[in-house]
Amino acid sequence: MNMENINTIFEKIESLTKSDDNSGFISILFKAHEAEGDFVRNNHDIYSAQKALLSNIFEEIDKLASFIRSDDNVLISVKNQKLLRTCFQIIVSLGISPCLIPGVGISLSKKCSFGAILSTFNLSDEQKYELLTFCTDFFTRSYSIPVLKNIIISFHLSDYLASLIQLCFAPLKKPGVYPNFTMTEETYNRLMSERQKYLKCYEFLVNNCFQPILMKELLVLQNVCDQKPPIFVKRVITKELNSRLMIPGGLLSLIRCFIDSYYIDTGTEWKKCDIICKLIATKHGNLSESEYLQNICNQLKQILVLNSAKYLTTAVACLTTLIEKYPGSDVVNNLSKDIFESFKPENLVLESHLPGTIIFTTQEIDHKIQIFHSSLVLENKEFVLKLLAPNLPVLFMFGMKCSNNDLKRKLNEILLKCMEHMQQDVLAVLIKIFLFGTYQNLSKLSVEEFQAGLILKHGTGNTYPIDDALFYFINLFKESSENCFAQAVLATLLQSLIDLSLKRHEKKETLLCLEDDPILLSDLDKQYVNILHLLSVISESTKITQCLKTSPQTVIHFVEYFLQHNEKNDECQTIALILLNTILPHVNDSNISVKLKNLIPILEKISSDELTPNHILSKEAISLIAGKKIKKSNSAYEKAIANIFDNLLPVRAHGLIELTKLIEAEDVETISKRHFVFCLFQEQLKNSDSYIYLAAINGIAALAMHCTEDVLAALCREFLTISIQTSDYETKDMLNEIQELRMKTGDILVKVTKRLGFVVYYQYNRNR
Repeated sequence: MNMENINTIFEKIESLTKSDDNSGFISILFKAHEAEGDFVRNNHDIYSAQKALLSNIFEEIDKLASFIRSDDNVLISVKNQKLLRTCFQIIVSLGISPCLIPGVGISLSKKCSFGAILSTFNLSDEQKYELLTFCTDFFTRSYSIPVLKNIIISFHLSDYLASLIQLCFAPLKKPGVYPNFTMTEETYNRLMSERQKYLKCYEFLVNNCFQPILMKELLVLQNVCDQKPPIFVKRVITKELNSRLMIPGGLLSLIRCFIDSYYIDTGTEWKKCDIICKLIATKHGNLSESEYLQNICNQLKQILVLNSAKYLTTAVACLTTLIEKYPGSDVVNNLSKDIFESFKPENLVLESHLPGTIIFTTQEIDHKIQIFHSSLVLENKEFVLKLLAPNLPVLFMFGMKCSNNDLKRKLNEILLKCMEHMQQDVLAVLIKIFLFGTYQNLSKLSVEEFQAGLILKHGTGNTYPIDDALFYFINLFKESSENCFAQAVLATLLQSLIDLSLKRHEKKETLLCLEDDPILLSDLDKQYVNILHLLSVISESTKITQCLKTSPQTVIHFVEYFLQHNEKNDECQTIALILLNTILPHVNDSNISVKLKNLIPILEKISSDELTPNHILSKEAISLIAGKKIKKSNSAYEKAIANIFDNLLPVRAHGLIELTKLIEAEDVETISKRHFVFCLFQEQLKNSDSYIYLAAINGIAALAMHCTEDVLAALCREFLTISIQTSDYETKDMLNEIQELRMKTGDILVKVTKRLGFVVYYQYNRNR
C-alpha cells in the first residue's frame, strides 16, 4: 500500500516539475499563470506563483518523508531520486538563491543558464525573507530523512549553509523608520526570535555534518569570486573554520577537504598543500601561541599514525612549516625529534636495554620508513633531507638486510636522495660510516629479518658486516642517476684509499706467521680491500667515465700520490695508471698538464722494468702525455676482449676461455689489466647460460694469483648464493642444474684454495 502511495506522490511531483519547452525551469514559474497568452509580471503575482509552486512541491515531498519515517525499508528508484534532485534544484533556484544578499552563497548565474532571467524579478525584502525562511525550514525538515539528506549534502550544502548564515548572522536594523521601510518593534522581536531558532539549526548542522565536506563548503562560501562576500559572512566563516580546526580531528578534516579530490603527484595541486601549511602556521582563535601549537602538534601526531601517503605527505609538510616558523617552540621541536630522529643511533641505544631487547617492531619500522619516503616529494627538499640525515646509518643497515622489494625500493630512494644532495665533505664521512660502521653506538644495534619483516634490536656489540655493506652500497651506486654523486663517491673512495694506505704503512704489520697459524687480515686491511673492490666495480659505470672526462682533476691527487710516494703498492699503482690513461685524452687545463709532465720520470722508470705488469700502462701514459696517439694493437688480449663483446653466445664463451688461457700463461698485457678483466668476468656471472657462467668462474679462478682477495670473495659469494637462484616455479631439471653448478663452483674454489696454500707455504719457506 505504501508503494502505491509513493508512486502517486512521484507522479504528482513529476506533473509539477514537467516542462514542455526548452526554456528550463523558468517555464515552471509561469505555467499556472497563463491568461489569454500573456504572463502576469507584477511582483505580487510573481511572489505568489513562486510560493504556490514551492508549497505544492513541499507538500508532496513531506508526504514522502512521512512514509519513509514510518517504514525504513522504503526504496527510492534511481529515476525517482533524479526527480527529487530536480525538485531541490527548483527550490534553490526559486526560493534560496534569489533571496540571498549579494555575496552570500554562490550566484545563481554560476549554477544554471536562466539565473540572469530570474534576477530581473524584483521582490521586496519582506517577500525574500518569507521565501528564504520557507525554503530553509523545508531543508531542515528534509535533513532528517536519509535520502533527502544525501541530496542536500551532495548538491546543496553550500546553499543550505548560506541561507542559515544569512538568517542567523546578517545585521538587523533597529526598530525605526527608514527610506521605503519601517522596522516595527513587533517585527524586530519576531525576527530575533526566529534567529534563535535558526541558530540552533546552524549549530546542529555544523556539529553533525561530515567535517571535510563542511569545511570545503565554508571555504567556497568565503571565497566567492563574482562578488565580494559581506564582512559578517567572512567573520562568521573564519570563526567557524577556526573552531572546526581546533576540535579533535579538525586538522585531518581540513586536509581531507583539500586532498581527497586530487593526487599529490600532479604539480599544480601543490598549491593546495601550500595553502594548508599556511593556514596551520598562522595562529587562530583566542588561544596563546603555545596552546595553539600544542593543539596542532597533537593532531599532527594522530595523522602521522595513518597509513595513507597523501595524508602523511601533507602532515610532514605541515610539520616542516611549523619547524621553520617556530624554531624555538619546545612542542614543535619534540614532535620533530619523534618523527625525524626515529632511527638516530644516539637515541636508540640506552643503558637500560639488555642485549636482544626489541627497539622497533616490523610495523613500526615500515610506518616510519613510509613517513620518510612520503617526505621526499616536498618542495623544501633541502630542508627535509637535512632533517632525515641523522637516520641514514640505521636506514642503511635496514637496506642491507631487507628482501622485501617495495620496502627496499623506499629505502634506496631515501638513501640516494639524501646522498645526492649532500656536500662532498659530509658525503665522505657518511660513506665511511656506511662501509665500515665507524659511528658511535652503531655496533650496539642489530637488524634481523623475519618472514613478517625487519626488526631493530639492541645488539651485543657485534662486528659491523662490512662485506654486506659493500655489496649494498654497490647496488645503491648503480641505481643512482646523478653524475655529481658519482664524482663525489669516486673522490671519496680515492681519498679513503690514500688515507688507509698511510695508516697501513705506519703500522708496518707483517702477514708472516707460523706454518699452522691462519693468516688473518686486520680491520685496516679489510677496509683497504673493500675500497679496492668498490673502485673496481664502479669503474665499469658510464657515470664514472663521464666524470673522468669532464672533471679529470678529481683523480690527479690520487695518481700523484701512488706514483710518486707509494711506488711499492702495485695494486694501487695499477689503478692509478688506468685512471691516468683514462683522463689523459680529455685534459685541457694547463695547470693539470704541468702536473702530468712532472710524472714522466717515474713513468719512465716503471716502463723500463719489463718484469713489472704495469710497464705497458706506463708506456701508454707517456705517449698520451706527449700528445701521441695510441695505436690499437691486434694482440691476443684485444681479440679475446672483442669476442667477449660479440652478440653470439658461442663467440662470447670462446672469448672468456681465451682470456682465461692468457691469464694462466701470464700474458703481460692481460695481467696489467687484471682489474678490468676481473670486472668482465664478474659481469658474465649474471648470465643465465651455464656454459658462460662456468667459463666466467674459471676465469675468476685463474686470476687468484693476481687478485687474491677479490677472487676469493667472488668465488665464496657465488658458492653461497647459487643455491637460492630460483624463479617463481621450479622443476626437477632446474634443481639438478643448480646443484651441478654449485658442485662445479665448489670444486673450483677447493682447487684455488689448495693452489694458494702451496704458494703461501713456498713463500714462507723461502723467507725463512
